[in-house]
Amino acid sequence: MKWDDFDGEYMAVVQDKTGAKIWVYCPARLQTYLATLPQGGEHIFARNLRQPIGKRQIQKAVEDVREKIGAKEGKGRLVPHGWRYTAAKHLAEAGCSDADIQAVTGHKTLSMVQKYRAQANQKSASKRAQKRREQNGNGT
Repeated sequence: MKWDDFDGEYMAVVQDKTGAKIWVYCPARLQTYLATLPQGGEHIFARNLRQPIGKRQIQKAVEDVREKIGAKEGKGRLVPHGWRYTAAKHLAEAGCSDADIQAVTGHKTLSMVQKYRAQANQKSASKRAQKRREQNGNGT
């Protein structure tokens, strides 16, 4: 990713599966982190002034961080392939609309967003439904 893809607030991202380029708002935490990086070359993670770090180097760095924070195994495991799903789930749990989730994840179809929304909201939807049932005197 190049520095030109980041305007200080939004990041231009190319969705890997579809090739679609979207602009995604960068959360404050990411903006703060990016502000700490040197900007001497074209790329955010650079091998030199003109070349980016290779994909394998990035994968290794992510693996090292996952190991360091204890997120390679078990319940708190983080899997890079699942990050888009996790983002969709967190956005759904935060009450974002399908269109808002799609704008962040880059999913081409609303059906995929709705799939993630259903999975994310099932637990809270179950609680709402049972509470309504109790309020109507049918909670026995």
